[in-house]
Parts: sequence; C-alpha cells; structure tokens
Amino acid sequence: MATGGKPALLVTLDRHFDTVPPKAPPQPGWTIAQYDEHVRTRLDERNVDHLLAAMEAGLVGDAILFARTHPVGSVQAQAWTDSRGGVHHLLASSLVDPVACDFGTERASPEGKRARELLRRAERVLLDVDLDCFTSPSDADPTTVVPWPEEVITQHLLPRGSEAFWGAVLEKCVGLTFAREPGHCGGLLASGRLFEVAARVVFERLLRTDVP
Repeated sequence: MATGGKPALLVTLDRHFDTVPPKAPPQPGWTIAQYDEHVRTRLDERNVDHLLAAMEAGLVGDAILFARTHPVGSVQAQAWTDSRGGVHHLLASSLVDPVACDFGTERASPEGKRARELLRRAERVLLDVDLDCFTSPSDADPTTVVPWPEEVITQHLLPRGSEAFWGAVLEKCVGLTFAREPGHCGGLLASGRLFEVAARVVFERLLRTDVP
C-alpha cells in the first residue's frame, strides 16, 4: 500500500514521538523484501527511527503525530529535511482534541488548520495506532504502566466534535497498522487485555465495523 504511488500522509497515535533520524536510511525504490530486511537489521530496535526512515524511503511524505514523549534525539521541529533535500511537514500534538475540535471551520485551531491542509494535499493516508498510546507510567513506579480504561481511550481518540477530522482521515485511508507493543504495555498478557479494550474503540467506534 505504501509503495502504490505518491508518498502517503501518516496519521499516528503513540506514546512516543518516534522521529529520530535514522543512522542507516533506506533508499527509494527498494522491494518490499529489501525494506523488511533493512527494518529488521539496520534500524533501531526501539522503533524510534522508523517514521523518518519511511520518509527517507519515499513511502511517507508528511505526518500528523499524536504522542506525549520525545525519545532522545527526536526531531521536534514542524518540518524535517531528508538526506536528499526533501522537506517533510510534521504536525505534533499530545492530544487529538486541539487538532480535531472545530476541524474545517473558521474556529479551528492553528494546528487544526495545518492538519486540514495536510489532509487536503494528501492522495492517500496511512493510519497507525500503537497500543502504548493508551497507557501512562505509574506515579508509584515509573517502570510500571497503567492501562487506560475504555472510556478514557474513547475520550482521547474521539473527543467531542472530532467527527469531521476523522472523516477527512478515513476518506483517504488505505491502510491501518495496530502495533501491540507488549514491551511498553506491561508484557504479553497485559498487552492482550488492553488490545481487546482499545480494539473495541478503534474498530467499533472509529471505523464503525466489527473487531476482526
């Protein structure tokens, strides 16, 4: 899906802004197998550089990022220039609400107006959800994560008045990735339980379909 034409706009929900420039960037025009091998053997195993690597590869153009934590070395500017001189626009927000509220109206925030322009220019959208987006570090033990209940996930993902924003995203969406992130979600069992909760919100309430 990503190789099917003009670079796609990525809309991603995560706990981390994975915008660290790759030390070993891939090249445009590789086969799927070559990209897969490069991701597994040459990119950071923490996944912090995969987003900009996809931009280097010409698979992703711009990105709308919803996250809360900046890994060391992550790009925090509104644009990033790849090794070939291509400029990629980055719209970052810790919450969906400021971007989605009053989307498409004169009352929209500056971030909302930027998002609308990015979506207007995009031919295709890739939607990515990382499960650790719906967790918070425990105040008692920062190494422990607290999974969000379903109502909090819903409020974060689908704040009141966000229908127009998500409509614009899904209208052009050609692919969805849903990362289980067990290492950031308390392990396999905890990750599985949180996935069941989050999947109900993502598939039933956002995509309006059955959980696969």
